[in-house]
Order: sequence, then structure tokens, then C-alpha cells
Amino acid sequence: MQDIDQPGEERISTRPLPAISMFPRTQYFEIDSEKAGARYAVWVTTPTSYDREPDRRFPAIYSPDGNRNTAFTAGLCDLNEWDLMDPFQATIQICVGYTDEDAGRALAVRARDLLPPNEALPSGMVENMRNSADNGVLDPAGIELYIHNLENPAGDRFLAFLTKELHPFICRTYRIETDSIGLFGHSYGGLFATYAALQDRTIFRHFGASSPGILVGRSVIFDLYAEAVAKGGLSDRHLHMTVAAREITDPGIYQPMVGGGTVEFMQLAGTTPLKGLTFSGRFFDDETHITVKPAAMHSFLRAFYLRHG
Repeated sequence: MQDIDQPGEERISTRPLPAISMFPRTQYFEIDSEKAGARYAVWVTTPTSYDREPDRRFPAIYSPDGNRNTAFTAGLCDLNEWDLMDPFQATIQICVGYTDEDAGRALAVRARDLLPPNEALPSGMVENMRNSADNGVLDPAGIELYIHNLENPAGDRFLAFLTKELHPFICRTYRIETDSIGLFGHSYGGLFATYAALQDRTIFRHFGASSPGILVGRSVIFDLYAEAVAKGGLSDRHLHMTVAAREITDPGIYQPMVGGGTVEFMQLAGTTPLKGLTFSGRFFDDETHITVKPAAMHSFLRAFYLRHG
């Protein structure tokens, strides 16, 4: 704490912001995963009705990129219960992110966890990253870590952590409605949500893929979809996929890495339906890859978590 004295003003104390003042119903955990071989930060936010209704169980929604997403999802737990125009269900929000050094280089570390095994990379991407100047987000060591994780993705291990280690802990600790579990991700998180939706067995019922990083024509996602069709389908589940129109129309990296692949998957899901997978999609005008995420999250909630009756 630092004390500041200025003439004519009251004495002011500066101190670290106590998390409880902003997130009064958010609990924080750190968990070592044997499945993923990594340590994760986990933020769990309960809705305002959780304490008022001690016999009630609640749907839970998991999302990666917790270091950035927790502030947003914690607010959802408050505001959505108060929305008189869209009566959302009360949900428990579970955000998964990184601790210590990994938190400062989350952009690089998340590539390890969110890309499916054998996921293709855009031609020239690695060379361009190595030749690019320090952009202030990652230092040279961070860029090399990012490249290593892109070339050695382990989304299967991260999914095993969520389903076999974290979820049992959450079910022991909180009152969870186990037949309405959701998974929402944006960008590479959306790619991960799509990958998870195409697995033979899953704990999740509802998947939200916001601007998923599906590479046009080459993503392993298309192989997984074809394999699921050939096997006769999947168990009952729902996938809601969204994309910003500007990711499709504006020239740049998001066209081949997000917009084009998302549209290709939407077309595939429409022309070649996969038994057991209920698919829906939405486009958002005037949004960018960065600004579309809040709208996409609310679209996901409207698709699966509105109160009825």
C-alpha cells in the first residue's frame, strides 16, 4: 500500500484491488492436471440465486481463456438473471486459464490446449511469426513457445482435463445440473469447442463456437466430421456457431483462418447433416474478430439457456 499526500486533498491510499469487491460470488482454484501435464487457474462464478435456493441445481458453462473471460462471465451471472426481455436461465460460469508465468504468455500457451491434434497451419505462418518484429504481446521466447505449441497441439489432453479431472471436482463442489452442461469458446477456443462437439463421447450437451479458427479446406475438423458421419452419427448434442461478417468480407488473416473455414463448416453441416448433432449458426454485422465475442456469447445463451414457461 502506498500513501499519497497532496495539498488541499484528502489523504489517499492506493492498494491492490481486492477481487471480492468485483467478483463477490467467484471462487478461484489452481489445479494440477495429470491428463494435460499443466497447472490451470479456474474461476467459478455462481448466480445470485445459488445461495437463495439451496436445493436447486444449475446448468454449468465452461469456457477457456479464463484470464480474459472471467470478468465478462462473472457479470453475466448478475445481469442475465435481471434481463426482463431475454429471460436467461441462471448458470454457473466456469472459466479456465493460466497461472504464474503462463498467465503472462497465455497467447502462446493456449495454442497447446485449444488446437486439436494434427491441426493444419496456414502456409507461411511459422516463417512470418519468426520474421515479425516484437509486437509487445510476446517476446522472442514467447514467439518460439507459440510456434512450438502450434506445431505440437494437445487439445485432446486439455479436453481430458476438463472432462475427467475438472468436471468431477466441480460436481463434488457445486450443485450442477448434469444434463445441461455447456462449452463456449472464441477463436481458437471456438475451434476447440467444435473439436469437442465431434467427439464420440462427451459430458457436454451444448457447444458454442464463436469465430472458430477453422482453416479453409485443411482443418482436421472436416476429417472428424466425415468420420462421425461414416460411423452413423453421435449422441444427442447441439452446436451453435457464429461468425462476424467482417471476418468473411475484410481482406486479411481472418478470411482464411476464421471466416472462410467457418462458412465452409456451416455449409457442410447444412448439406450433410450429422445424426445426433443439432446445428445452428448466426452472422453478426459490423463486428470484428475482437468485438464479436460478447454478442456471440449471448447468442449461445439465447440458443440453449433461455427460461421457458
